[in-house]
Amino acid sequence: MPATGFNQYNVGVLHTAGHSVRADFVRMLAQAFGGARLVIVGVPSEELAEQIAHAGVEATVCASARELAERRPANGREPLAEVAVWVYPKTAAEDAADLAELVRVAEQIVLVPGPGAEVAKRRPQLVESLRELGFAPDYDCDLAAVESSALRMVRGASAGGDALVPAVESAFARLNQRMRGLERILRTRMSELEAADLHIARLEEKVLSLKETKRQLKLLKQEKQELRKCPERKIGQVILAPYRLPQKLYREIEKRRQRPATVEPRHSVDSPSEYQAWLARHRVTPQQVEAMRLAVRSFQHQPLISIITPVFNTPVSWLQAAVDSVLAQAYGNWELILIDDASTDVGTLAALPIFAATDPRVRLTRLAKSGGISAASNRGLEVAKGEWIGLLDHDDLLEPDALFQTAKLLQTQPDADLIYSDEDKLTEQGFDAPLFKPDWSPDFFLSYNYLCHFTTLRRALVEEVGGFRPEFDGAQDYDLFLRIVERTQRIHHIPRVLYHWRRSATSTSDNIRRKPKALEAGRNAIAEHLRRRGEAGHVAIDWRTHAYWVKREVTHPRKVCIIIPARDGIPLLSRCVESVVKKTSYHDYEIVMVNNDSQSEEAREYFSRTPHRVLHFSGPFNFSAINNVAVEETECPWLLFLNNDVEIIESEWLSAMVEHVQRPEVGAVGARLLYPNDTIQHAGVVLGVGGIAQHAFRDFPAEDPGVCRQLQVTRNYSSVTGACLLTRREVFHEVGGFDEERLPVTFNDVDLCLKMRRAGYLIVYTPFAKLYHHESATRRRSVEARETEVMRERWAELLVRDPYYNPNLSRERADFSLGA
Repeated sequence: MPATGFNQYNVGVLHTAGHSVRADFVRMLAQAFGGARLVIVGVPSEELAEQIAHAGVEATVCASARELAERRPANGREPLAEVAVWVYPKTAAEDAADLAELVRVAEQIVLVPGPGAEVAKRRPQLVESLRELGFAPDYDCDLAAVESSALRMVRGASAGGDALVPAVESAFARLNQRMRGLERILRTRMSELEAADLHIARLEEKVLSLKETKRQLKLLKQEKQELRKCPERKIGQVILAPYRLPQKLYREIEKRRQRPATVEPRHSVDSPSEYQAWLARHRVTPQQVEAMRLAVRSFQHQPLISIITPVFNTPVSWLQAAVDSVLAQAYGNWELILIDDASTDVGTLAALPIFAATDPRVRLTRLAKSGGISAASNRGLEVAKGEWIGLLDHDDLLEPDALFQTAKLLQTQPDADLIYSDEDKLTEQGFDAPLFKPDWSPDFFLSYNYLCHFTTLRRALVEEVGGFRPEFDGAQDYDLFLRIVERTQRIHHIPRVLYHWRRSATSTSDNIRRKPKALEAGRNAIAEHLRRRGEAGHVAIDWRTHAYWVKREVTHPRKVCIIIPARDGIPLLSRCVESVVKKTSYHDYEIVMVNNDSQSEEAREYFSRTPHRVLHFSGPFNFSAINNVAVEETECPWLLFLNNDVEIIESEWLSAMVEHVQRPEVGAVGARLLYPNDTIQHAGVVLGVGGIAQHAFRDFPAEDPGVCRQLQVTRNYSSVTGACLLTRREVFHEVGGFDEERLPVTFNDVDLCLKMRRAGYLIVYTPFAKLYHHESATRRRSVEARETEVMRERWAELLVRDPYYNPNLSRERADFSLGA
C-alpha cells in the first residue's frame, strides 16, 4: 500500500509488511525527545496517522529510506531531522543502504527491533555499522518506555569508551535473551493464573447458584408447611374424601391382583454400567486363559518380564489383589519384584513375606529408609533379571492376559522398545472411566501422559537413560517415558484394557492435594525434554483439564500465503478477510484470493478494489485445482488453505499453527473450528467412521474437554480439514498436492493428509487456533460416489483401522464413545 505523502503528515515510514506498534509508540517518542522533528522508519503509515495527530509531533512519512531519497526536492537542501527512529527488520540484507540514507537526514538514530528481529544478534551488528559511520551509542538515554531494547546512537559523540562498546553489547545480548525468556515464562504463568481465576470464578458462580436454589427450596418448604396448616386445605380434604376413597381402594386391589404368588428375593447387585457391560463381554474367560497358556508354547521368544511394584503402607487386601493379578497371568515367564519402601504399617510388614513365599517368582526387597517411589523403583531395576520391565502400582490390578498380549506382540515386533495398553479405573462400584488410547501420538503425549498403564519397557533402554529420577516424583513415569522416546520410535500399542488403576485417597489419580505437585513435576519433565531436543518453548498447565500446553517459540518465522478460494458470496469473503487482517498477531503473511468465475457486480467491484492479490480460475468448482493453481502462482514457503466462510476469533490463531508447521516432522496443522453457536465443527478427522471420514467431536460444546481431555489438547490425527490447513510448500510438492483429477470436491484434504502420513509426516490438531466456520454458507458439499470409491481403493487399510482412533470406540460417530 502506498505511503502517505509529505503534505499530509510530514512523517517518514519505511514499510515493514504487517508490522504493528504499540498504541502509545509516538507518544512515548514525543516524551523522550520533546518537540524534535522525527523520521520514523519501519512502521506502516496508516497505523501512525492517529497517533501522530494525538501526539502533535512533527515528522516525515515515506514508504522506504530509498523512497525518502527519491522524493527529496530536486533543487534545494534536504531538511535534516533531529531524530530518526528505525524499526529495523529481522534480516540485514538492506542495512547498508538504509543506514546510508538515515545518517544523511538525522543527527540521532534510535534503533528499535521490528517483528521477528533477533535483538541479541541484530543490535550489536547495527551498533558496529553506525560506529563506522561516526555514531556512538548513548547508554545513558533511557528509552525503555519506547521499547525495552531501544538504543540511541548520536553522531560525533565522545568515543572515550569505544573499547567497551563490543563488551557492553555482548553483555546486553545475553541479558536481553535472558529477559525475553523470563518474560515468556511470566506470560505463561499469567495465562495459567488467568485460567485458574476463571475456573475459580465459575465454581464460585455455581456455589452462589446452589445457595440461591437452596434458599428458594427453603422458602418453598416453608410455604408448603403454611399451606398445610391453612383452614381451606382442611375443608378441602373433608369435601374430597368421598371421591378419593374409591380410587385408593381400586389401586390397592389392582396392586394385589398383579402381585405374583411367590416373591423372588432381591439381589444386591446393581445393574452394570454401559462400560461394565462392555468390559464383561470383552474380558478373557478362564477357557481363553487356558488356551493362551497352551499358545505360549509356540512362541519363538519368551522373554522374562520383571514387574516392579514399590510398596509403602499398602492396605493388605489391595496389595494381595495386585499380587494375585500377577499370579493369574496366562504368560508364565515373569518375576514380581516387591520393593518395600520402609513401610511402617504392621499389616503391610506382616503380609509382604507371606506374599513372597506364595511363589518363587515373587521376590521381596526391603529398603532401610524410605526414599520415595523413584528410589524404590530404581532398587527394583537393580535386582530385576528380566529383559523387559513392567510397571505395576501396589494397589492396581492386571488383566490375566496382560503379559500374554505383550509377549504375543513381541513375536511379530521383536525390535519394540516400549509397549503400552488401554486402561480403566477401579472404584468401590466397579470398573469405570476407560482410557481407550490412540497408537503412538507424540503431540498427545506432550499434552498428557496417556501411555501411563500398562507399560512395559526394554530394560537395557531404561538403564541407558538413567532409570527413574527422584526430583520428578509424582510424574516419574512421565519423565522416564520422555527420555525413552528421545531414543526410540519403536513404540507399540495394544488396544485392550489390560490394567485397572485403583481410585483411592492415596493415588495420584484422585488425590487433589497431590495433583499440583504431580502436575508441576510433569511440567518440569516436559520442559527438560524440550531443552534436550533443542526446542525453544514453554509449558503451561491447564488446571481445568489437568493437561499441558506446550507452546513452542517460532524460531525461524517464514511468510505464510493465505489462499482463499471464492465464488461470489462477498459478504462472507469480506468478513473472512477483514477478520484475518484485524485479528492476526503473526505479521508475516499475505492474502491471495482465487476468484472462481464470480458473476455478481458486487464481486467484480470487491476484487477490483481489494489491496490483496487476486488470482482468477475459470471453470466448474474444483477445490483441488483452485488451490494447486494458487500454490504455483505464489512463492511463500508456508501455505494456509482457508475457506471463505471462516471467521477468525482470537489473534493468536496463526501463531498457534505456525509453531507446529516449523517442525520438520510435521506435514500439516489443523485448527479448532466452531459453528456460530459455539459448538464444534472440526477438531480433527477420524477415518472409517460413518463411511470414509468424520469430524471428531462434532456438535460438542466448544469448551467441553472431550473424552480423556482430547478435545482441548494438541494431538495427532490422520487428517485435518482443508477449511483451515497449514503446510510447508516443500511438503505439499513432495506429496503431489491436491488430487484435482480424481478428488476435485470432496476428501481431497483427507487424501492430502494421508499422503503426508505415508511420507512419514505428522498431522497436528491444535485447539489453540480457534475460528468460526460458517460451513456450507456459500456451497453445500455433496459426497460423490466416485470420490468415495477412490478413497476406498486408495486407503482401504486405514479406513478399517485409523491409528489415532482406538478400535474399541464407536464406528458410527466420531465422538470417542464406546463401540459395540
